[in-house]
Amino acid sequence: MDDAPMFDVDLRALIDVLGTNLYTGPGVYVRELLQNAIDAQTVAGRSDAPVEIVTDGERFAISDSGTGMSADAIAGLLGTIGASSKRDQFGFGSSTQIGQFGVGMLSGFLVGDRIEVSSHADGSRPVVWTGSSDGRVEMSDGDRGEVGTTVSVHARGDTRMWLAPDRVRSLAADFTAMHPTPVLVNGDRVNGGPGLFGEASGGRDAARVAFCQDEFGFTPLEMFDVDVPEAGLRGVAFVQPTGGDLVARAVHRAYVKGLLIGDVPGLVPEWAYFVRVVVDSTGLKPTASREGLVHDDLFDAVAASLGDQIQGWLTGLGARPALREKFLAVHEQGVKALAAHRAELLGFVDKHCLFETNVGPMPLATFRARFDTIRYAGNIDDYRVLADVLAGRGIGLVNAGHAFETAAIRAIVAADPTMRCEPIGQQFLLSALAMPSPEVREEFSGATAVARRAVSPFDCEVSLRVFEPESVSALLLTDDAAQIAQDRSEMLSQTAGEPDAWLAALSAIDDGQSAPSRPSLVLNAANPLVRRLPSLGDDVVAGALVRAVYSQAMLRARRSVRVAAASELDSAITLLADLATRDHAEGAPE
Repeated sequence: MDDAPMFDVDLRALIDVLGTNLYTGPGVYVRELLQNAIDAQTVAGRSDAPVEIVTDGERFAISDSGTGMSADAIAGLLGTIGASSKRDQFGFGSSTQIGQFGVGMLSGFLVGDRIEVSSHADGSRPVVWTGSSDGRVEMSDGDRGEVGTTVSVHARGDTRMWLAPDRVRSLAADFTAMHPTPVLVNGDRVNGGPGLFGEASGGRDAARVAFCQDEFGFTPLEMFDVDVPEAGLRGVAFVQPTGGDLVARAVHRAYVKGLLIGDVPGLVPEWAYFVRVVVDSTGLKPTASREGLVHDDLFDAVAASLGDQIQGWLTGLGARPALREKFLAVHEQGVKALAAHRAELLGFVDKHCLFETNVGPMPLATFRARFDTIRYAGNIDDYRVLADVLAGRGIGLVNAGHAFETAAIRAIVAADPTMRCEPIGQQFLLSALAMPSPEVREEFSGATAVARRAVSPFDCEVSLRVFEPESVSALLLTDDAAQIAQDRSEMLSQTAGEPDAWLAALSAIDDGQSAPSRPSLVLNAANPLVRRLPSLGDDVVAGALVRAVYSQAMLRARRSVRVAAASELDSAITLLADLATRDHAEGAPE
């Protein structure tokens, strides 16, 4: 056994391929050698026996009490790249063993120039195999007494950090955290804490919270079990306590047969952004590097099943009001945003997500039970103008002006043809408000003319209606086209004479189009202040009062006040103040 056979490949090139294309870092050698040791003990029926690692920064040694290897087995497995003892005669991997690609032992060359394998198989002589990174190997008789294998890696000068005890202890703990086989590093066990997937207990739940805090960085709002029997998968879903990123692709922690694979994207549907999961599976296939999962039909079936279970948890919140309120406090807008594109969320949004309405916050399902038609305002300005007045007329209105809410409402309605839905703009209000009686119109005829002159600088129409509540003196109704036209006109007037190609283009567009409808100031003839207009007898004072009412309507509509309008309003307020001061002075005793 003194022959020194050569590998049939360029081992240095292979090591470079392993380090730069297959594995993400040198530390994977700990996982690869642990997998080999655990698999060997599993085959031997001694999975409860400890796997022992001894390391000092110069030499790393891992020992198992598995099946061991004969000289012929070593020559076949370590002299042929890609050979694996973990496949059957048809080339399929074992359902209980993890490694199946035949390169795991060679990962030791990522951190060492020399690997030594001392092994003893039952019924065979002990053997020692030594491989060097220059491609030479030696085989000799060994002196190992017990059945099993010890693999030793001798560090290169630039890789000693990867053999340091603390580094090895951390890597071994991460890789085997979910595996029942005891793993010892320099005599101390590094795994074997309370399991995440066992029977319900206080220790298990505490371990789950600690895992979520340590690995995902948050304390879960809620935890619940997930499982996919056809993939031999069990796991835990953690609900995030804060709003998540709807764009970023979340990753989830995956183990295969108890050993860490890594953080894997796509394990749950993208709409379930508010959940992170940790799973252990016996059926999902690891990639060649064992740092990811193969995206095959089983992977897709697992993702679909986990999505169904998350959706079931959402549906169950209907019977858990306290938890539902906590969940919606942080995730309501995100769920609404995705509902327009994810039919799975429509039912939950319809029944449980709150929408602002003019009769109080409520889900759409509750709103439909109260009103025959879902009438909604597609922007916040329209809602603010319409809400109170429509409520006074017994007409329900939903504020869909917040991000994604209009799309969510349309998707919910589209999913059920029996629902009635109507978008409402400010012009709807003008047609819905009651006309005053002929006598009131006659009484206000002069005052209406004065009001038109008073607001003519604002390019505004004036109309008279009667509506509740009486406390609203006037409404400023402006459709989107009119508001855009006003904004454009204001911008052009403020930059008159400046050479700007873009503004010139806007002006050309204005010259070639008919003007949209003008804003309308709707005076409320039922309002006590407006009722005084016909009796003032002084057009200057009446005009000042109308401009003050206009300013109130602007504030109610949350419209910005332009420079010219602000100047007119200041003049009106000054006049009213002067009149009040004069009347006070005239009424004072001498």
